[in-house]
Amino acid sequence: MKRMLFILFLGVATIVTADQVEMQDGSVLKGQILSISETSIELETAYVGTRKVDRAQVASFSTDEPIYIRLTGGTVVPGPVLADDANELILKGPDGMFRTELVMIKEGWRTPDQDPRTKDLLRKWRYRAEARLSGKSGNTSEKNTSAAFDATLSGKNDELKFYVLYSRSESEGVKITDERKGGLRYTSYFSDPWGWYIRAELENDEFENIRLRTTTAGGLSYRFWSEAHKKLSASAGVSYRYEDYYDASPSEGAVGLDFGLQHYYRLNNRFEINNELSYIPSVEDAASYLIIHDSWVNFPLGDSDMWKIRLGLHNDYNATPKGGRDRLDTTYYSGLVVDWE
Repeated sequence: MKRMLFILFLGVATIVTADQVEMQDGSVLKGQILSISETSIELETAYVGTRKVDRAQVASFSTDEPIYIRLTGGTVVPGPVLADDANELILKGPDGMFRTELVMIKEGWRTPDQDPRTKDLLRKWRYRAEARLSGKSGNTSEKNTSAAFDATLSGKNDELKFYVLYSRSESEGVKITDERKGGLRYTSYFSDPWGWYIRAELENDEFENIRLRTTTAGGLSYRFWSEAHKKLSASAGVSYRYEDYYDASPSEGAVGLDFGLQHYYRLNNRFEINNELSYIPSVEDAASYLIIHDSWVNFPLGDSDMWKIRLGLHNDYNATPKGGRDRLDTTYYSGLVVDWE
């Protein structure tokens, strides 16, 4: 009996001392606020565990224990946060109390070592694996299989990415895709938003008559946006492309230019949109060039931040294909993605 009363007392105490997040629809979430970003508030609750709440749906919040708050102007205020009836926030700092609005709060954290600006300087790995498997039988027979994996080590001022891809498709027993690709890219921002990059890629594509294609490139990079929910960067440099073919065509090597555009956007802290475009023209022959385009959208599975469904479109355009192949190779794809740190 005493043990049950003790557990009940702890539960009541937790509720009484809990932080609160009030939503735009009037509902209130209780727990402990772990962190605040420009797009979300992370809350630890007793009933659903850790939960991220979209800040666009938040009206106000309050904390019982001190929390570090950084305002949009850069000022950091350590102390509890109170909410009044007008949904204004009252910050209780060492120099007194003052009022502010939710939009004026840039981010928040619990302990000094969790300061996002300090953590941004630390590099961390992020991994992504994707599997695609589909088929059709009856009037037509199709089979599609592909897998991809990438690992990214990123910090505030640089990023290193490794990736591999395998894709194979058949239609009516005839191979229409057979591609293997792997590579790496490193970007370092020496004077933000300016940086430099190097990249290298190996590719084998039997359907495109490519026994081996190697591409190495390097140059300057510029990022227009670099935030958690949106990124936009462009790059320009020089490249060297070597191609060896399955048929009797002689191997070729060409010095070229290298242009790229990368775009990422996360909507409502859940849906992700990504676009990448590369243009690699030859310096010696302007009519010889490659255009590589990839766009995809990720849809979350339920409330999971880890499991997602991806729908995408990939285009490879070779202006001077060998062996009678088509210039344009287009792939529509869907798959299951797992994303983790």
